[in-house]
Amino acid sequence: MRRDKPLCGLLRLGSRRFIKHEVGRETPRGTYLHRIEEAAGRMKRRISADLEIIDAGVVTETEDVTKALKLFVNEDVDFVMAVFMSWSEDFTWIRFLRDMPDLPLLFYLPVEEKGFEDAVSDDDFAQFLVAGGLVGTLEGSGSIRRLDKRARTIVGSGEESLERISVFARAAKARGVLRRARFGLLQSFNEVMWSTYVDPYQFFNKVGPELTFVSFDTLKERIDAVDDRDVKAYMERLKALYRVDDETDESKFFAAAKASIGLASMAADMGLDATVLNDIDAQLHKKVGLRPGFYHDSFNDRGAVLVPEGDVGAALACLTLKIMTGKHVTFVEPFYIDAPHNRFCAGHAGPLDYTDERFRENVVIAPDARYAKAPYKYAGAPFGWYRIPAGPMTMAHISECRGEYKVVSTMVDSLSGPHIIKGYSHSVFESRGKVEKLFEDVIGTGTNQHFALVEGDALSELKEWAYINGYDYHCIAEER
Repeated sequence: MRRDKPLCGLLRLGSRRFIKHEVGRETPRGTYLHRIEEAAGRMKRRISADLEIIDAGVVTETEDVTKALKLFVNEDVDFVMAVFMSWSEDFTWIRFLRDMPDLPLLFYLPVEEKGFEDAVSDDDFAQFLVAGGLVGTLEGSGSIRRLDKRARTIVGSGEESLERISVFARAAKARGVLRRARFGLLQSFNEVMWSTYVDPYQFFNKVGPELTFVSFDTLKERIDAVDDRDVKAYMERLKALYRVDDETDESKFFAAAKASIGLASMAADMGLDATVLNDIDAQLHKKVGLRPGFYHDSFNDRGAVLVPEGDVGAALACLTLKIMTGKHVTFVEPFYIDAPHNRFCAGHAGPLDYTDERFRENVVIAPDARYAKAPYKYAGAPFGWYRIPAGPMTMAHISECRGEYKVVSTMVDSLSGPHIIKGYSHSVFESRGKVEKLFEDVIGTGTNQHFALVEGDALSELKEWAYINGYDYHCIAEER
């Protein structure tokens, strides 16, 4: 499932006429074909740092279109980048648009030439024709609309344009990975949170992942099969990495570690890219005696995620951000607003990703305060209690609305500080605008209470991902 770089299918459109008549022959800079190949080489070197390129070559004939289509499908590219290397005959481009598979399309016009004082000599005139990518791009743009295709247009060769290409590529990669992904829901949607429900059929067709339902009996069997020696080794590793609260019961620690290993091994063997655990389901606590609360390393090793409360939309937000950024992603629920300080508190209990090695000191292994007095076998079994690190964060929500999908995002700043909510991983966040206005706007778009949180600014990637998929996108901007 994992790809280190987005896979770009490069479609380079050239002119059959210019090649046939050997435009530029016996000139210092060579033929038209030689010049556009050189230009293509420069372009590919600029963009290849962030992309893996599958180049279909110069497309000038019907047969070239057929070969390009087969190549892109066989190589399973994440998106197609179409580039007019000069003016070009229409028949190849329109045929490609008509027959292309359902892939994101980037319509790119590199800008290399500084202009011409004149184009009188044969050499300069040939270069003038080579520089005519603008002509081809303009002509080709009409067919995108006429054939009702969706394409992101980028013009330029500077750093800003290259970054926009990279952003689009990361978003396209996320779309491609999600269309091959598998989500596992244990074992049902959260029956007290109807607003988090999604239609599994629409989820598969609109987003891509297969959604499979996994019983708690299956989980219990996997937990029971875990070797006690593996549990003890895992416990020792956790103790070596993190501080253990004095109230932690050793036998419950053992049970929690065993359950977490069982959950992780089950998810890996089933090929689950997102494990969606309804961890407040009474049946889970009756069968297992606790909610598996440790975030096993194997999830991150596989590029997968584990989220609580049976929320498939929140799992989608977490996995999408993880694919696009490659970073640790946290599941949070805003708790309350601290208006005098323009802040709010957010977090969650249960299995959250606390495994970023840079912030080990932010983790305490502590009892699950929410269930400490519950009538279950291992009530209050411990997990990683995490103070979410300080720094700028992207906060994003994804949910289904009338059969379509909606993305809501904003930037917030996590503040450093001690653990202040017993048993709940959390942080205090500062709004970049007025905090009341932030949540007024978020609530006005219609969300639920669950959000994904990732370090840094991923707003551009989210916007492109929503655009590629045709989802509603709402960015709550700063408003001082």
